Amino acid sequence: MAGRRIRIAIIGVGNCASAVIQGLYYYSTNPEKEGLWHPVVGGYRVSDIEIAAAVDIDARKVGKDVSEAVFSEPNTFEKYFAIPKTGVVVERGLLEDELNPYLASTVKPLKRDRGSIVEYLRENRVDIAVNMISSGLDKSSLAYAEAAREAGASFVNTTPTSIATSPVETEKFGERGLIVVGDDLMSQLGGTALHRGLVAFLKSRGVKPVKSYQLDVGGGLETLNTMYEDLRDFKKQVKTSSIVEEVEEGWEVVSGTTDYVDFLGNNRTTYLQFSAKGFMGGDFTINVSLRSNDGVNAGNIILDVVRAMAKAREDGLSGNVREISNYGFKKTLERKRIAEATIIFESKYCR
Repeated sequence: MAGRRIRIAIIGVGNCASAVIQGLYYYSTNPEKEGLWHPVVGGYRVSDIEIAAAVDIDARKVGKDVSEAVFSEPNTFEKYFAIPKTGVVVERGLLEDELNPYLASTVKPLKRDRGSIVEYLRENRVDIAVNMISSGLDKSSLAYAEAAREAGASFVNTTPTSIATSPVETEKFGERGLIVVGDDLMSQLGGTALHRGLVAFLKSRGVKPVKSYQLDVGGGLETLNTMYEDLRDFKKQVKTSSIVEEVEEGWEVVSGTTDYVDFLGNNRTTYLQFSAKGFMGGDFTINVSLRSNDGVNAGNIILDVVRAMAKAREDGLSGNVREISNYGFKKTLERKRIAEATIIFESKYCR
């Protein structure tokens, strides 16, 4: 794939997609500007990525150029950069789940069948489909993965649905010579990344974590959706498991979204507390609060992952490419500490 454009499909034109698309155009025209973590990944620059297709189920976005749809309700992500007309109109997407009450009260769904999605992706010669739909829509995410596979496209799963961590799904992608990575995107500097980083720092100083908790308060549709009890419990389990990967021995840890505050928009406040033991059992207590933006936190990671996948495909890899999944996601097939996962990724794709 080197030497040509990476054609991607945006699956779910929400706040996360808005950040990715704005960042894509911003850094394509301003490559020297600060904030881009890895200017070159796998030999590809951000300007080598091209939006080839986009789908969503919300009637307020369907039929609009991507440049307009990313700023349509219910999106709340700030407008950082004026996107030129892309020529890509948002098409109807898949919906194979019943919407929970929180989503049903917000989204005005329009949908199409899986076969037409396959045809749409194939006609637009999509290399990589990036799944950014709302968490908890497991049947829909799996259907998108199947559609991408049938259309000959690799797949990024930013949701907690088990796709890249499913042996059955990864084998199916591998059999077709395609790549799948995921699951559940880990923000560049969100609560989970910070939590894991602080645990690693404590250990590097010979201090043993004993207890910690992470509580999140946020706005936006994704946080509202997470208020649904079953999904909230599942997300809590995924976050907690990711944090525990930083230590060999167990310690008490709780991590999860606690509440939705409408006026926070796409912003999130994370509260962390650590209890730790040092020399002769001396106590340490650390309290940290982090204010971040979900969309901004996703941008660098997704642009890196897409370019790394293009390089991996060029190198003949298929199935779940673990060094990419370990770098960018919370729920993975193998345990890797965050610093180790980043070093491995950079040594392979950012030299």
